[in-house]
Amino acid sequence: MNIGKIFWHGMAEEEKIEYLSKFSVAVIGSRMLMELLWRGGVGCVRYIGDFVTPNDARLDCTVGPLEANDYDVVHPMSPDSCVISYPFPDDYRELKRQLKGIDVVVAHKHIDIAARIAEELGSPFIPNIITTFLPDGVKYWEVEMPRVKFDPISYALTCSIQAGEILRIFTGYHMPTIAPEAYIVDTRSQYYLKKVTLRVRE
Repeated sequence: MNIGKIFWHGMAEEEKIEYLSKFSVAVIGSRMLMELLWRGGVGCVRYIGDFVTPNDARLDCTVGPLEANDYDVVHPMSPDSCVISYPFPDDYRELKRQLKGIDVVVAHKHIDIAARIAEELGSPFIPNIITTFLPDGVKYWEVEMPRVKFDPISYALTCSIQAGEILRIFTGYHMPTIAPEAYIVDTRSQYYLKKVTLRVRE
C-alpha cells in the first residue's frame, strides 16, 4: 500500500473542504438542508424561509408539523460561518436581490419563482428532488416534475443527498445528477433511491 498516495489523498480532501468556504448557497424553505450545508463547511448560506409557528401548523392542514418553526429566525452558528436569514418576500425583485451573487440556489418551497430567478442570475438550481438544472441545460419549467410526498425519513434522506450533490458541484470530485436525470427518495426501493428521467414538455 502506497502511504504517500494515502497522505496525498487525505491532503487533497482537506484542501477541498477548505475550498468550500469560498462558495455560497441559497436555501429556500429547508432548514435541515441549511444546517447540513453549514456543517459541511459551505462558506455562506442564505436561508430564506416562511414565518411558521406551531399554532399555524395546528390551524392550517397544509402545513406539516416539521415546518412549525420560526424559519425566518436563523442566527450565525459559529464565528467561521456566514448564515444570513431572510423571511420570504412577496416582491419578486426583492427575492432576486436576496439571491444575487449566489453560486447555487436550492428551493423546497416557492420552487417556480426560485427557478426563474436562478435562471436569470445564471445559477444552478436544485428543486425538492435530487437533480440539478444548469443555466445552459434543460430548464425547470420545460419538464414535468414528479409529485413527491415527504415523510420525516424521506425528507431527511433527500436533504442529505442534496447536500452531497452541492458539495460535488463545488469540489468537482464527482458529477452531480443533471436534469433531466433525477432521483427520488423512495423508502420502499432498494438503497432508498428511485432513478427517473424527467419528461420534457412538448
